[in-house]
Amino acid sequence: MNERIDKFKLIFILMTMTIVMMAAITYADSALAQSDPDIPSDWAKAEIDKAKEIDLLPEKLQGKYASDITREEFSEVAVKLYEALSGKKGILPEENPFTDTQSTDVITASALGIVQGGGDGEFEPDGMITRQEISVMLYRTLQAAKPEYNYSDVYEYIFEDYNMISSWARDAVGYLYSVGVINGVGDNLFNPGGNTTAEEAIILAKRMHDKVSASNSSLAVSRSGVSRRGTALKLKLEELIAKEMGKPYKWGGMGPNSYDCSGLVYSLFGKLGISLPRVASSQAKAGTYVARQDLTYGDLVFFARNGKTINHVGIYVGNGEFVHAPQAGDVVKKTAFTSGYYEKGYYTGRRVIN
Repeated sequence: MNERIDKFKLIFILMTMTIVMMAAITYADSALAQSDPDIPSDWAKAEIDKAKEIDLLPEKLQGKYASDITREEFSEVAVKLYEALSGKKGILPEENPFTDTQSTDVITASALGIVQGGGDGEFEPDGMITRQEISVMLYRTLQAAKPEYNYSDVYEYIFEDYNMISSWARDAVGYLYSVGVINGVGDNLFNPGGNTTAEEAIILAKRMHDKVSASNSSLAVSRSGVSRRGTALKLKLEELIAKEMGKPYKWGGMGPNSYDCSGLVYSLFGKLGISLPRVASSQAKAGTYVARQDLTYGDLVFFARNGKTINHVGIYVGNGEFVHAPQAGDVVKKTAFTSGYYEKGYYTGRRVIN
């Protein structure tokens, strides 16, 4: 009898140990899943969950959040976004314009004018989508879904790497930045050729959905920039500055062979059709005030030796630097704000290109 009881005890103990071990294994699997790099990042999780609720998250992208998104994968996101914004179903045409993909989303997106091929009938479906490409696709998605919106009165923002943004992408980047859909990557850079992860792409689509949902007849510009005319002037200014670099300082000089500080500013902006006073103290009253942290290319920067009386001016060219004609014995050059006197003597900034 005692032997029988001992057997039951042994069986009970073994079963209990098995249950505990199974529970431990299950817990370990769960813990491993939480550290999986293919779950949404902490900063993205809440937005990803909301995107899923409004059907902006394709099933094939679930579990691939940290991976760079392909052109074909984002086409599916774009079609979902179009349908959510327009309330219409994307129509699949009978003819496929591409030879390297059979994706119905790519074909539908093409018919809507959202995507284009790379030439020779190819779409390059597995190519990683760049930041400027995704901007263009988002912009075209909005235009297809909301053709009644006003897309003309939008200001462009001049990133430090603006010249690296392809001409075909600048309108899209400028529009989406001005309405608060896209941002830079830090240090006033856009990084147009950088790839986009799946979670970043989904959040951009969800952000656009939110903007449209909160709008009436058009998206409101939420961030300032410059007009397209202003952009053209800044690009022209860059060309003009390059031609003056290295020319000697001369008091009272207004070019073309030598300059003093205000003479350089007076001459360059005059060539842009912008009339400024001749001396630095008067130039500091032109245009509108701009805080140091908000300076963009082409803004005028002024310095005061005693903190009160302006005695020097330069042209901000990005990356904490300005171009100026410093002093006798020196030449027109680029200098950092952190350079000695200029760090302590900075007085104010003025914007004359809008």
